Amino acid sequence: MKHLTKLFHLLEITRNQPQYGYAIWGGGVRMGNLAEHHYMVSMIAWQLASSVNSVGAKLDIAKVFEFASIHDIGELFGGDISMPYAKANPKAREYAKQFEAENHSYISKFFGGQSEHFKELSSEILDAESDEARIVKMADYIEVTHYKYFIGRFVQSDIDLVAQKIDKMISGMKDVIAKKELGTFVQEWKKEMSGLTNYPDTIHKIIS
Repeated sequence: MKHLTKLFHLLEITRNQPQYGYAIWGGGVRMGNLAEHHYMVSMIAWQLASSVNSVGAKLDIAKVFEFASIHDIGELFGGDISMPYAKANPKAREYAKQFEAENHSYISKFFGGQSEHFKELSSEILDAESDEARIVKMADYIEVTHYKYFIGRFVQSDIDLVAQKIDKMISGMKDVIAKKELGTFVQEWKKEMSGLTNYPDTIHKIIS
């Protein structure tokens, strides 16, 4: 356990590492940081996985939490790019993924005896083949959209862009129940998000 103190110091950087992919949306935008983002994705992924499990799916919740906790840790030393730019320039996205993978390799040594396990998790979440990795990717896309709405930079085209990515994640899932339930959820989510105006009005209605 001697490695843990150094690891914990390293992870504190997530508080200070901005998600600078949001810079594309212009001045006055409050860019989130990796610590906040990982927390939100963990919460969203947990609730998605728990909800489908409650009706018969068999997702590994512990694995979901592991993936969510480290899914963007490779951006600790940079590599974040905006979704519109990644779509417009696939080559840049590929380079960003390679950079993130290299960062994973470097960061893995701080995990001591868990180094190989961390490498396996970080490699799997990049490709997102398992159902647990896919649901975390879904949570990641959902969080991005809700955060943009929160900071007032949400546009309706975000829904279509993100929904396409989410649908792709769902289509590759092996758990039939999870696949069906998440498909229904996404349709409802798209409909609800399409009717939004601004965050203050939305949160007021939610808590009133």
